[in-house]
Amino acid sequence: METQMTDQMGPSVSNQRKHDRFDYKLEISGSAKHQFFTGFTENISAGGLFVATYHTEPVGTRFRIQFSIPGLAYQFNVDCEVRWVREYNEDAPIEQMPGMGVRFLGLSDEERGMLNMFISTVDTIFYEE
Repeated sequence: METQMTDQMGPSVSNQRKHDRFDYKLEISGSAKHQFFTGFTENISAGGLFVATYHTEPVGTRFRIQFSIPGLAYQFNVDCEVRWVREYNEDAPIEQMPGMGVRFLGLSDEERGMLNMFISTVDTIFYEE
């Protein structure tokens, strides 16, 4: 069961993930409550991503995001739901940007396959010896 708790550090250790996350920066845009925003991903998986932004939405909020993957001529345009929020903390290390973890809703099998292919390709490039 995933945590829906808002905290400073993100999901708890007991959080069970269905998809492996991969640290990768992508520019994304979206709109929530008639408010447009842009941000960057901190990590991504076939199940969701972390949006690094100071303009977070409450847990449970649903909105649509758009993003592209380098080398892939496809624009993802997917609904998502906020699962957890990392509030701004001036004492936190710089690598702990505020933002929100979102899960994808209604991602097609084809889109999930494209994300998995991208993640496995990039993972191989960065970690191949």
